[in-house]
Formats: sequence, C-alpha cells, structure tokens
Amino acid sequence: MTTMNNGRPSTVYGKNTDRWLITDLGNEEKDAVLEWIRTRLAPVKTAVHPRGSYGLKHDMTRETGIYVSNNQFKDAMMMAGYEPVNPDDDYWRFHISRRSPCFRNPLQRAEIRRTR
Repeated sequence: MTTMNNGRPSTVYGKNTDRWLITDLGNEEKDAVLEWIRTRLAPVKTAVHPRGSYGLKHDMTRETGIYVSNNQFKDAMMMAGYEPVNPDDDYWRFHISRRSPCFRNPLQRAEIRRTR
C-alpha cells in the first residue's frame, strides 16, 4: 500500500517500508532519472499504459545504469508531472502513451500487443 506524506510517496510491502525518495540520490543521478522520464515517456490524457512503476523503473535502469527503488521511481514520476491512476496501489500506473520512445524496442512492443 502506498501512502502520501507531504505530497511524497511511501510504500509498504508487508513488513517493509520503502521511504526512499528521488531526492536521496545525488544531483547527477536524480537529473538523469528525470531526464529519462521526460525524453522516454509521453503523457496522454486518457490512455493508461499497462506497464507500472516497477516495470518502468527497470526499463530506466537498463538504459541508464541507475538503480532506484520503486518508491524513488514513483517520486520521480510525480516530480516530472505524472500523477498515479490509483495512488493506493503498490505499483503505480500512469497516463503514458503506448507510442512513448521507451516502448519502441521489439520485445516491449510484443509485450504491449499481448496485453491489448
């Protein structure tokens, strides 16, 4: 379950709580994560991409080499202007276009087609 504290996410997984925020990273890494979100994801008003915060954070890590927790990625998405579809979920989904540059790799395109 995710709760919001002062506008920032905190995610509880069983007995563990992920309170890490994107601002806990150094400035270079934080800026690189935010730049990846800005350049690799495209916002839309109504469509909800099936890939959630956990999968997106792995896409970002593969491309940048920067590891973040699921909570840090959710915090970064909020900093970049994305709001979660359901903020109570552990793994947030966002209003992201299926045509976002992040999804232009053949394996991900096949995965997207299977979820339609």
